[in-house]
Amino acid sequence: MLNFKHTLKPGFVYLAVTTLIFFIQLAWYIHGSPVTAAMDAAGWVFFLTSCLSHGACLALILWLVLCLPLSMARLPRLGGWLMCGGAAIVSVLLFLNMQVYDIYRFHINGFVLNLVFGGGGSEIFTFDTALYIREAFLLAIFIAIAAGAWIASMKFSRICTTKFVWTAIAVMLGSTLWAHGYHIYAAFMQKSSVLKSQRLIPYYFPTTANSLMADLGYIPPQGNVFDDTPSTASGEVNYPLHPIVAEKPQQQPNILLILIDSWSRRALDPETMPNAYRYARENVLYDNHFSCSNGTRGSVFGIYFSVPAYYWDLFESSKVNPVFIDTMLESGYICQVYPGATLVGPPFFRVVFRKIPNLNISTPGNTAWDRDRAITDNFIRDLPKYVASGKPFFSMVFYDLPHSFEITPEQLRFQPSWTFADYTKLNNDLDPTGFFNLYRNTCYETDKMLGDILAALDREGCADNTVVIVTGDHAQEFNENRKNYWSHGGNFSRWQIQVPLIVHVPGAEGGIVRTHRTTHYDIVPTLMQTFLGVKNPIDDYSAGHLLTDTVSRDWHVVGSELNYGFIVEGDTILEKTPSGGLEVTDAALNPVDGYRVDAAAFRSAMTRLNRFMK
Repeated sequence: MLNFKHTLKPGFVYLAVTTLIFFIQLAWYIHGSPVTAAMDAAGWVFFLTSCLSHGACLALILWLVLCLPLSMARLPRLGGWLMCGGAAIVSVLLFLNMQVYDIYRFHINGFVLNLVFGGGGSEIFTFDTALYIREAFLLAIFIAIAAGAWIASMKFSRICTTKFVWTAIAVMLGSTLWAHGYHIYAAFMQKSSVLKSQRLIPYYFPTTANSLMADLGYIPPQGNVFDDTPSTASGEVNYPLHPIVAEKPQQQPNILLILIDSWSRRALDPETMPNAYRYARENVLYDNHFSCSNGTRGSVFGIYFSVPAYYWDLFESSKVNPVFIDTMLESGYICQVYPGATLVGPPFFRVVFRKIPNLNISTPGNTAWDRDRAITDNFIRDLPKYVASGKPFFSMVFYDLPHSFEITPEQLRFQPSWTFADYTKLNNDLDPTGFFNLYRNTCYETDKMLGDILAALDREGCADNTVVIVTGDHAQEFNENRKNYWSHGGNFSRWQIQVPLIVHVPGAEGGIVRTHRTTHYDIVPTLMQTFLGVKNPIDDYSAGHLLTDTVSRDWHVVGSELNYGFIVEGDTILEKTPSGGLEVTDAALNPVDGYRVDAAAFRSAMTRLNRFMK
């Protein structure tokens, strides 16, 4: 039988001491950070208990893997020294990660490791010899601390009591329960101090339960949802880089954005979408247009903020508003959104549209077709009111039907067609015709509603003073890459991010097809500079360019903070996966071996990506 005092206690004491070391390192991440401006008492308690909890988890893994098995085999000293080595490595990684985070605002991941150890790493990361010496000295200190802590733990284990053991367990377990439990509440209530500080802790994913909280009847306070005042954590955000300066034009056009969820470029043809196709031929079609994400959350965020969804969490917790909407409201625009799907999940009502008064958060209806028909009718109903007001209006009509596939058998115009989206049938060898025709049928129904809106604009005399933009949030793949990808959210190839973009500008020449690369980030700067009288340089508030600018869009950022990528020359995709790895593929998702990152382009891309952070 094992003797706990002599066999297991030294390792457990070292677990507690290692937890304390990791806690200090993790807590140091907030030192000098702009996040401190957002911290309140509850935020500090959460952050410190989270650091302790996360440190305990890291130490526990080392103890379970390296120390406990050898202690059970009556080799506690060997197990302790192995754990000592593991602790030294973790301490070194935490230290290096802190330096990476200070520079790039993200933690070490596969993308960074590939840059360091892959080809061209020495070109991207260039350091002076003195810096290498200093780093080596600091790393030696961490190794010495880990070894000294193990020696001290062996000595202390001889005199420590059972009370110490249970107290240590209670503290570590209690901090874990408190940190995760409080984060459930804070995430639902959008407490800036908690949401911002948790991002500082590397590889820390505290629990959320927003749906459960809502199901239990909890409601975020109105002030947290619609409060127009940026949080004190705006000290972490530098968006826009300078205050927006706008000179109201004498003629203020209306602006109408018609957004179609999951709109594939393949659906824009005269049979599937005759109204959209005709409208494209009469106006300007941007035929090489990329979304900023392969999902609705990042795409809508990118359209309105004109920056990558990489900023979502930071902007949400800071209560940052899109300068596009701010500028329109300050210029007297009547703003409204007509959503076919709720604006609660993702929480666009809180993140993107918080300042729009009397916002339509959802639309009643039993099916997606019912709701899309309702938003069409609602906009057409409201249009005369906008005209009578004498004020310019901005509206977004957001169709959901092509995303949902919810139509009746009578609406299955294109055959052969599935009657519903049977995802259990999908595989790499499946003939996609039936599934794609189901999708075409939903697009046809959406096109009829689009035609109703365009007819209403003509009927109310608005067509000649309304800028109309028709596009998709993202695309929809039907295994075009032959890699068994269907729908969206799975990759960053053009089949999931290329969408049609149709632009109607009153009085402008029509019948134009532009084939240079454009992106969703270009929509807002084009509207701001051309129609809202904004004088700032585009770089002050946007990651984009004017739509008419033919400058290269290489290093186009797509995705979100957890899973993002860069589209570079030749549509090569550099993707940082959710697991932290790096995948490099060509435009058809074939792996690219030995890819060498352009050092200068990488530095420029990272500077642009992070420039809205202080």
